[in-house]
Parts: sequence; structure tokens; C-alpha cells
Amino acid sequence: MAQRWPGVEVVDDWGAALRDFSPTPPAANEGWDWPDLAAEWERHWRRLWPRVSVVIPHYNNPEGLREVMRGVEKQDYPGEIEIIVADDGSTVPPDVDGIVVRQEDLGFRAAAARNLGAGAASGEVLTFFDGDTVPGPGYLTAVVPHVVADGRAVVVGTRLTGPEREEPQWLRDAWTHTGHLQRADDGSWRYVISAALTCGREFFREIGGFDGSLVGYGGEDWEFGHRAWEAGARLVHEPRAVAVHDEPDWGGRAADPAEKNSETIALAHRITHPLARPAGVIFDTADIEVHVPGWPEAGVTETVIIGWLRAGDVHVIIDPVPELFLADPRVRPAGNGARITVLLDAPVIPDTLPTTHNATCLREGKQVARVRGRRREAPVTVDVTWTLVDGPRRLERDFAGW
Repeated sequence: MAQRWPGVEVVDDWGAALRDFSPTPPAANEGWDWPDLAAEWERHWRRLWPRVSVVIPHYNNPEGLREVMRGVEKQDYPGEIEIIVADDGSTVPPDVDGIVVRQEDLGFRAAAARNLGAGAASGEVLTFFDGDTVPGPGYLTAVVPHVVADGRAVVVGTRLTGPEREEPQWLRDAWTHTGHLQRADDGSWRYVISAALTCGREFFREIGGFDGSLVGYGGEDWEFGHRAWEAGARLVHEPRAVAVHDEPDWGGRAADPAEKNSETIALAHRITHPLARPAGVIFDTADIEVHVPGWPEAGVTETVIIGWLRAGDVHVIIDPVPELFLADPRVRPAGNGARITVLLDAPVIPDTLPTTHNATCLREGKQVARVRGRRREAPVTVDVTWTLVDGPRRLERDFAGW
């Protein structure tokens, strides 16, 4: 653009420039073609400030909804904004300006309502606010540049709660520990808050949106954050994007333990990460799947399988399943999508389970396994101290500890 029209300034820090930018085109210089310039300006402007669809799940709280919508309408965002109210079966349908989509009242289904709203969205960027979480000035202007810069960005706002208007301590600690998620890791999905969340529409659709099968308060944001991370999301906390929720944070309320436990159990079946489920419990999907090719020496294959099953939340994939394990649901002929997959190249048993997502494992300089994960990471080589199983083996001696 600068080559075609001398005098147009090109900046390196476009984020800062956008915040100070004026929507008024500059005065024409000699030689500029105004129709072309206007078209070029509009093209760049729409790319930098794309249309935003604000999705607000709602249930029987018309006054709260009006407050949220007023907060959206007061935004200084330079691009277009559309508001979509996703009603979760309210007794009286919301009467508001904007798009309204509705679903039947089959319990608290905020995840399904958000998906319904996102399905009606035309914006390139999706922003979700709960029906009682009011965005402050400049919210959208602060979060959208992250998505423009990286289509896989998932941006969490700063949600102030209760009469003190402050974030809960556990979130403040998280922002300090992770540098506002600049140092996010595979446990940082716990800091994704759907009450004030922004991401690209295409990325949202790519990962399947929220889990619409979840019924009951809470948990859908962590499940979404976990899948987003596994799909390669860049998690971001934007401290300048402030939204206010009048009631205390969930952790600060006198919640029914049974209700909170229901959420925890539902997540344990969906999130395989060790932070989300207890040790020693068998789930349909394990955190780690180990593919065992089998070895001809007597007792070696069985010993390797036993060693991996003892190590933690592991399923072993081998076809055919050895006779010893025919009644064990953790030993299967086919996998079903674990977070981490281990492909054994030698009969080894781990002393610690792998945590990397793309690694070649060496034992005393020789390759013994390959580790693959759903999240795309640069390949690495790691040295392991896993036990090499020699054969043949007498299983009764191993079982009895002789």
C-alpha cells in the first residue's frame, strides 16, 4: 500500500497504531486515485477490525440481559458488531434488538445455547458474554487484535466479581504464574472462562464449539479450553478487557457440594488430563494409549503390558489381545483417541509417564519409543531410564515376586 501511495505510513507495532488510529481517510496527495484508495482502505480496515458477533446466553433474566447489551452497544470498537441472544428456554422469550435464537428448556444448557448462537453468527470473531456479565469500555478493541494476529488465539477477559469488583485470587495467581498465559502449558485450560471469551469463528467451528451434551452449571469452559489447547490454540489473558459480574465468583459462593461434584465428574469423563480425573479409576478413554507390537520371547509382551498398566491412566493397544488380558477393558485391539499416544519400538516399562507431545525416546542411545500427541509441537529427542524387559520370562515367578 505504501508503494502505491507515497505518504501512507507503515508501522511495526500495528496493535498500538490501531488503538490510536482514526477512521477518517487522510487528505489526498497528488497522484492518488480516490476510488482505489477508498477500496484499499476499506479492505485493510475490515481485515484489522473484522465483524464481531457477540453471543449472550440467556435464561429468565431480562434486566441482566439489557445491562449486558448496553455494555456491548457502548463499545468503541471501530468495526461492525452484531448481537446474538441465545435463549436457553426462558418462560418469556427475550424482547430485544438483535438476533434471538432459542432452544427448549431441558435444564441448564449454556454450552448448547452458546453453540446455537455461534451457529447464527456472521462475524469472523466470536465474543461470548454471560447474560449477567457486562463488558466495560474498550473490551472488544482490546481482545480482537489478538485474534486478527493469530486465528487460533483464545482470549480470556478480566472478569471482576462481587461487590469488591475484583478477580478471584486463584485467577490472579494464574496470571502471575503464566505471565497472562504467555507461558501457558497443557494445564492452563483451567483458566479459560467462558463468561468473557473471544476466539475466531473458524477455529471455534474447527474444534466443534462447546460440548453441547453438558447439562448443569459450569465446566463447559474448561472442557472447551482443553480441546482448544490440544488443537493448537494460543491462550491469552487480556487484562485491559474488563467485564463485571455482580455476584461473587462460583468458588466464593456457598454452593451445593453435590452440584459441584457433578460438574467435576462430568469433566473427568471428558478431559483425560491428570488434573481432571482421579488415579486408579478406569475410564472409557485413557490419558495415554500405548501401542505394543508384541515380542516372540515368552512372557515379554505380558510383562510389558502389566508394567504400563501399573504406571497410571493407560490403555494398551494390541491385536490380538493376549489371553491374560481378555477380561481387562484397558487392553484393546484398537484405540479411541487418547491425549498422548506411545508407539513402542522395544519392550520397555516406564518409570515415569511421558508428558511431551512429539518425542523420540532414547534409552542408552537406542530408540525405544515414539510419543505423539494431539497438540502440534516441535519434535524433540528425550533420554529415558525406562526398564528394558529381557526374555524369555517365567510369569509365575514375576507374579509371585520370586
